[in-house]
Amino acid sequence: MKIKWLRTIPSAEIYLPIRLKKEFRSQAGRITFHFGSWKKKMTVQFKKDLPVNMIGLSKSFRNVLFIPENLSFEYRIKRNSFYLGPMILWVAANDNERLEKRLKNLQKRIDSFVPVRGMICVCSEEGINTRKKEIEGYYFQPNVKIGEQKWKKAVFYAPGAVFKRVPLEEETNKFLYKWTKGRIFNSYFFNKWEMWEWLSPDLTLRKHLPYTNKVTSIKEVKKMLNSYSSLYVKPIKGSEGRRILHIEKDGTTIKITNDTKGKSTVKRLDDYSLLKRRIKSNRPYLVQQGVATKHESRNIDFRIYMQKNEKKKWVSSGITARVSKPESIITNLRQLDYWITGPEALSQIFKLDEKSLKRQEEKIVSICTRACKKLDKKGTFGDIAIDFVVDKNLHVWILEMNLRHVYPVEDPNLAPEVKRTPFLYAMSLAGFPLKEKKRIF
Repeated sequence: MKIKWLRTIPSAEIYLPIRLKKEFRSQAGRITFHFGSWKKKMTVQFKKDLPVNMIGLSKSFRNVLFIPENLSFEYRIKRNSFYLGPMILWVAANDNERLEKRLKNLQKRIDSFVPVRGMICVCSEEGINTRKKEIEGYYFQPNVKIGEQKWKKAVFYAPGAVFKRVPLEEETNKFLYKWTKGRIFNSYFFNKWEMWEWLSPDLTLRKHLPYTNKVTSIKEVKKMLNSYSSLYVKPIKGSEGRRILHIEKDGTTIKITNDTKGKSTVKRLDDYSLLKRRIKSNRPYLVQQGVATKHESRNIDFRIYMQKNEKKKWVSSGITARVSKPESIITNLRQLDYWITGPEALSQIFKLDEKSLKRQEEKIVSICTRACKKLDKKGTFGDIAIDFVVDKNLHVWILEMNLRHVYPVEDPNLAPEVKRTPFLYAMSLAGFPLKEKKRIF
């Protein structure tokens, strides 16, 4: 379906092609028109001279409703409601400058991986005006000529669903949540401590979480070191392995590995000044049981991409393994030596046959799905990268659950699924799941 903005049509009316008349339950002449989260009761006229793929709307609505005439939409009819869509919003940056720099890559992602349906909009947090209830950003035009810019600047309103890639200010987040009636993911960007607080009460999941505690003094680290021979001290809010310390008890000495400055050996934790400074800084820290696994002097952790699909169900889009540089305590991209596929790593490291490998993968997906479902009690989520390790007993330990750092995807074979799925979920949230056969004209 396409929209035609008409000057001659009264503001309280909508024109639909005559072929749709039989699909409405009532013949009273009143319907509710929905686009995104916007709706209005209108008097409907079924026009014989209106093209079969056309809807006529009054131009007087254009100050509260933006629907480009050059896009094709799907529709569905339920009782006397007419739904046009999907219309989804992708919040891809916090400021307009960052958004402008990313537009080319954002276009490449959609062109390469996303089945474009309806209206895909992108904006920054800066472009969301909560007072005026409008959003300044860009909408995607799939059918422009080769070489032309596919993003077109516009002001639009009331998205049907929101895909968040960055944390937002609380006021903005609440505004979008209320505006879309909760059809927003990832609705809240939690930190490492909140992850522990939310998941650890589940006794099944707790077996798969390294014991974690907040730390405000060296005394608390000492107490943990009496229970565990290996610890990590890391910021509650942080990324890319920065400011992480690995503390390991080795007989009468303590070995400490800094994420950037290498190794130190001390007799007492009090002798390591950097630990003191970090704990006493304004940045809150936690201390965590060390469960990292090594293979030939390298740390190896795994990443599973957990995403909600068009059926709104959690699924795994694939697993990769990150192999650190020798003796590094982190496996993020700064200290990554190489990656291999998750199944390949499990098979090589643990010498698993095909049947055992499948069983281990199923166990990993089951544990991670349970964790994701637990998070759903705290908000709406749909795109999470979970970092985990597997110890020598094939026990799975969840280290982190990332919303912001899902990308880049190391394995190019996983990229299409990982980069496509959030949009399918967003379209489903907006009321237009791909699984249904929609009528497109």
